[in-house]
Amino acid sequence: MNHEILKANISDIPELCEMMKDFYAIDLYPFDEKVATANFVKFLDNDSYGNCFKVVFEGRIAGYIILVKYFSFEFGGEILFLDELFIKPEFQGKSLGKKALEFVKDYSVENNFKIVLLEIENHNEKAKKLYEHYGFQNHKRSLMILKN
Repeated sequence: MNHEILKANISDIPELCEMMKDFYAIDLYPFDEKVATANFVKFLDNDSYGNCFKVVFEGRIAGYIILVKYFSFEFGGEILFLDELFIKPEFQGKSLGKKALEFVKDYSVENNFKIVLLEIENHNEKAKKLYEHYGFQNHKRSLMILKN
């Protein structure tokens, strides 16, 4: 299989936004292209936030990964949050999700992150099984949100 996982750059933003729009549509999340574009510019320009990677298959962008860095006393220091992982439907079934998770795991070890966290939609059993296969476990807590 001819795939690469490369750091995304500013010129990738239009395609990243298009994929993000498709990803958000799955669960009917709101998507604002102007906001997403501005956020990508800010995020890609500042490694202290984390990194965005593009999944490339046979020379075409097939998906993306967003990894966010943060600090947790509870978990012993710097941790990595797998904020988004998306593979375009036409590229699914080519083990790119598995390759992306292997990349995330290797990246976290190589960069000394204590743990990797992610959130998942409760209805997404296919993704849950994939994550569990790579060692992710349910945590005893639930996320809560306060919007400003």
